[in-house]
Amino acid sequence: MAPEWTKHDDATYYMSLGKALLVTVVYERLTPPGWKVQVGQRALKDKFGSLEDAQKVAMAFAEKVAAAIRADLDALRPPA
Repeated sequence: MAPEWTKHDDATYYMSLGKALLVTVVYERLTPPGWKVQVGQRALKDKFGSLEDAQKVAMAFAEKVAAAIRADLDALRPPA
């Protein structure tokens, strides 16, 4: 089953990737209002105007974070 966005409340959507990495999109009403993206402990400074745009950016950012995780794991692997 593929992960899908879960609505927590009107201002928060999230999904769990690999049952370990939480991807969230949260609407902030502070100046300027917009949707913020967070993947794990990393967050983007930019805010996005629509939920759909924020979710697309969140998935792209999650791929970037996953690639960084993979690179760190590969660096920790002992040489063969």
